[in-house]
Amino acid sequence: MLIKRLLLAAISLVIGYAATWLIVIFLLETSVAEFWVGPEQPVNIPYFILTGFFIALAVSIWLDLFMGTEILPK
Repeated sequence: MLIKRLLLAAISLVIGYAATWLIVIFLLETSVAEFWVGPEQPVNIPYFILTGFFIALAVSIWLDLFMGTEILPK
């Protein structure tokens, strides 16, 4: 079960950051360097890292259903 959960985490992170990269390059038509950190002055928010993580989280919840890792209760 642990191997399945680690595989789920790896797959979801790869899909999440690949999807973020595709969104930045093709939909937003900018570079990753421009999207990496936001323009907020007191605290720079790492947009690319957070967006990739939250897409990966959504993918992992979806993959949990099909891989049978039972991370979420039924």
